[in-house]
Amino acid sequence: MKWMATCKETTERASRAMDERLPIGDRVAMRLHLAICTNCRHFTQQLQDMRRLFRTETTANDEMSGLPPEARRRIATELQNKLAP
Repeated sequence: MKWMATCKETTERASRAMDERLPIGDRVAMRLHLAICTNCRHFTQQLQDMRRLFRTETTANDEMSGLPPEARRRIATELQNKLAP
């Protein structure tokens, strides 16, 4: 392994780290790179922010059952009108 990870490698690791625990070597390489690279630090922070926001948004919408029946009818009617010859 090289002594310093590239930005591309670091962003790939940051993305993978969202879904799985990285091996120790990958975690160390990523942290070393993040210590010196502002852009990759911002990217990693944005990934974490998006995950947090998506989690909050989907939790807030868990109680919603979907579109109201009237909205479903309007959409179905519009689709039929657009697809009709």
